[in-house]
Amino acid sequence: MSNCAQCSQAFENPQSLLDFLERIAPVFNGKKISIPPPTLCTGCRLQRRLAHRNEKTLFERKCDKTGEMMISIHAPNDGYKVVHKDEWWSDNWDPLDFGRDFNFDRPFFEQFEELQKQVPRMSLLQEKNENSDYASNVSYLKNCYLLFSADHDKDCCYGVWIERSRDCFDNMLIDECERTYETIFSDKIYNSSFIYSCSQCRDSAFLRDCRGCSDCLMCWGLRNKQYHIANQPYSKEEYLKKLEEYPLSSYKNMMSCKEQFNGMIKDSIQPEMRKKGRVVDSTGDFLHDTENCINCFELSFSKDCTNTTGFQMKDGYDCTYANGEFAYETCECFPVPSHSGFDLNSYTGSNLWYCDLCMNNCQNMFGCVGFKKASYCILNKQYTQEEYEELVPKIIEHMTKTKEWGEFFPIKISPIGYNISEANAFFSLDKKGIEKNGWKWQEEIDIEKDHNFWEGEIPDDIKDVDESICEYVLKCEVSGKAYKIISQEFVFLKQIGLPIPRRHPDQRHKDRFALRNPRQLWERQCEKCKKDIQTTYSPERTERIYCEECYMAEVY
Repeated sequence: MSNCAQCSQAFENPQSLLDFLERIAPVFNGKKISIPPPTLCTGCRLQRRLAHRNEKTLFERKCDKTGEMMISIHAPNDGYKVVHKDEWWSDNWDPLDFGRDFNFDRPFFEQFEELQKQVPRMSLLQEKNENSDYASNVSYLKNCYLLFSADHDKDCCYGVWIERSRDCFDNMLIDECERTYETIFSDKIYNSSFIYSCSQCRDSAFLRDCRGCSDCLMCWGLRNKQYHIANQPYSKEEYLKKLEEYPLSSYKNMMSCKEQFNGMIKDSIQPEMRKKGRVVDSTGDFLHDTENCINCFELSFSKDCTNTTGFQMKDGYDCTYANGEFAYETCECFPVPSHSGFDLNSYTGSNLWYCDLCMNNCQNMFGCVGFKKASYCILNKQYTQEEYEELVPKIIEHMTKTKEWGEFFPIKISPIGYNISEANAFFSLDKKGIEKNGWKWQEEIDIEKDHNFWEGEIPDDIKDVDESICEYVLKCEVSGKAYKIISQEFVFLKQIGLPIPRRHPDQRHKDRFALRNPRQLWERQCEKCKKDIQTTYSPERTERIYCEECYMAEVY
């Protein structure tokens, strides 16, 4: 048992972790170099990784190469060189120009931070998109706006983790959906709104944990049902007549339905875990087709992982937003460099250690930033294979003395302000707390130039609103922040029959985020059979939590 070096909480490094570290330990000149066990607890390690990831805040700033204005995940005047993504991918610059010798009189992280500030960074992490400039950590998008961590989508706006979907607005963690609104952790949903943890449902609203349902309103736990309201069956004629009492095109009626539904859910039973597909020998939440995945969250189609979030991952330990196999302590590596550790924003390759923004199959790199298809470099300086394999063990020995080897990049050297990083969503701190820890605070900047504010009340029913509302700026009823209804959004709301939102997109994201439980497991007992379970519902919460067997016996 050890005490966390950050929060002082007692924690234990399980044997499975020690075995994994033995397997992934790097080899130089035929000699394996051990990786020491973590000095931080699982939660603090997650916080440290997430502090290096800006999930959804965009800024307007100049490209440090061309001087042209651009959209970026990096704030202006933040001390880093940032260039347009197309410029970054071009051959107009060489990362080797920033190479330097390793200084054995200084800590590694200090030298790495200096290198990070000199090597150009991408304005946005994007690949192969069309008309989707306001997005990051994305690929293969068309006509999308303010999507993050999304792939293969068309005509989608305001969402995080949106996969293979089209015509979807204000969603989180969805896959293969169409015409959905305010939907979370669901797949194969069509023409539906306010859906949570559902699969293969259509023409419905306010559902929770339903499968194969259509034409249902305010229901939970249904399986292959149609024409239900509040879990009660109706004939088609009765259902359609009853729907007239719930016109969701009215903001007041929609909020009334939401209040009724939340009351229903509060009194309903809850499963120990939110999952889909075949989940075997796994613990965590929001799991989809996983096997032997322990303490994992928002993980799909994966096997043999621990403390991992991602998609199609195998043999990952402490990997956050990852895809691929065999990696340790990485963040936003999609796919991860295999047999690698302590990497950021680095896609494909192998044997990368402490690298950032190294793409296109880099191999055998240590402490490098901004490469495409390179090998045998240290701090962006080129070496022969023999020189590399001789020098890296010496650097690791030095890092062992400075207590850096085996630790992920410290929060204090993150290019991202803590308050706009994803860490703040899970481990929230105010400005005073952030600066007390020596971490960076980033002032948010409103890039909205038009302040032609809407005067008076927004019409209650979408039927009474025309597209002229897109010419005005609205004010969020919660945060007071200015926001606009874009034309694409207005057309969608008209088609699906939902009212104009009264909250800023960021506030709507916060509202969705608040519906998720913490990425933490507690020991509890099933409310019905008293079986021991692990769940994201803490013991002091009042919800009735059932184990898998008891829950499935209760659903319809």
